Amino acid sequence: MEIEKILEELGLSRYQAKTLLALMRCGEAKASDVSELSGVPRAKIYAVLDQLADMGYIDKIPGRPARYRAKSPERVIERLKYNTLLEYSRRLNTINNVEKELFEELKSLYSPSEVRTKELIRVVSVGEPSERETRLLYRQAGREIDIISKSFEYYPKVRDELTKASDRGVEIKILLIGKEFLEKRGIAVQRGITKLIRSDLDAEMRLSRTILPLRGSIIDPSYDYRTGKAIFVVEDLETPLYLRDAAVTENPSLVAGIKKYFDLIWEYESSPLE
Repeated sequence: MEIEKILEELGLSRYQAKTLLALMRCGEAKASDVSELSGVPRAKIYAVLDQLADMGYIDKIPGRPARYRAKSPERVIERLKYNTLLEYSRRLNTINNVEKELFEELKSLYSPSEVRTKELIRVVSVGEPSERETRLLYRQAGREIDIISKSFEYYPKVRDELTKASDRGVEIKILLIGKEFLEKRGIAVQRGITKLIRSDLDAEMRLSRTILPLRGSIIDPSYDYRTGKAIFVVEDLETPLYLRDAAVTENPSLVAGIKKYFDLIWEYESSPLE
């Protein structure tokens, strides 16, 4: 785990992350010593230390010279959560305050093509981008979520959204690939994930008796082609997962087609999960 990168992803600058980690290692030190330990230039270190103190990650001890002390790991984690929520609230309030004006400005700039139809699909990379899209779809679900997966290894990353969907009465069906098509690791992962799901959700789960040509999630489909969203990845054994793209669609006809595929496998080519 590259902790410096994680701290940067959570909102600290590179110099702030280096300085905080240096102080965590030494406990308490003068600015000049922190500069030497962290590699942050002396011309920058005083400002960085003051920033960290203002953010609540370290304490500044008055004196000549002043000394700095890192807070405990528990306090740092607590402050990271608090600062993240604070920043999220600040940005959300900004959007709410300028929403009307921003909409009108964007509307005045927007030049649609003469003929504009709903895109059949758009493409996102597999990994964090596709997981972000999946979480958003689960949050938007009103009636139904159908999931097709091998072992549902990414469940912990979408757990909160699925739990909330289940709590608001969304019907959840999960179709997993049969154990005969999995390696030992996949079987173990699937066993652990299904156990977790049973403790979290009111969801039906089945195992397919055939290899699944695509995987993904279907949201609020309808056979009258009026509603539905989906995200899916086509199985391609020759391409590593991290090099694949996921397709996202809000085209009700395409979603209905994927739903029919799901229903056929669910009804005729799968067995209840024991």
